[in-house]
Amino acid sequence: MAEQREVSPIPPGRYWITVLGRDNMADFDAWIRDMHGAVRIEASSLDQEANPPVQFVIFNVPAGRMPFLNPHQFGFPSFAPPNVTSIQDVEQSPVVPGALDRLEQAAGKAGELASEAVLLVLAVLLLSNR
Repeated sequence: MAEQREVSPIPPGRYWITVLGRDNMADFDAWIRDMHGAVRIEASSLDQEANPPVQFVIFNVPAGRMPFLNPHQFGFPSFAPPNVTSIQDVEQSPVVPGALDRLEQAAGKAGELASEAVLLVLAVLLLSNR
């Protein structure tokens, strides 16, 4: 997803951001309070089991408001399309090979074994002709 690199001020729109660490989370919450309606929280979740703890926030900047954000402390927010409703919608997970991928891998290994078998047969034939 695309980051919003313009944060001085943040243009109107819907955004998501992950805030790492308790101190940054406290500062981000204070920033939200200081914005006095220039930033509206739509959803927020907290993972205290993570190290460091992670706060995921979806927020809106209404038209006519111009909040400033410190990207050096919090990072840049990302545009949040309507289908983003939780951190699971933006997390990247490892690619799990499907059945076709496993078949391709097996075929590749079988091809390697067949090549080795042919080379072995040729070596035996050459040695037996001596």
